[in-house]
Amino acid sequence: MAFSSPPCWLHRGCRIQLIGYPRCDGAYLIQHSSGAVVGRAASLGGARQLIDEQIQLLRQRLAASA
Repeated sequence: MAFSSPPCWLHRGCRIQLIGYPRCDGAYLIQHSSGAVVGRAASLGGARQLIDEQIQLLRQRLAASA
């Protein structure tokens, strides 16, 4: 039996991966393309909102550490 990878989406340079049951706390893992973990969310919409809120700060931190 072949296993498929969990569903994932891209938003503003971040990967959103379903790692649990939808609508459960932490069901979606959000990771920037640099490998930095942005956080977790209970919904796909919540994940996109978290990215929109955090992306500028994350990019500033990555630029400062480079």
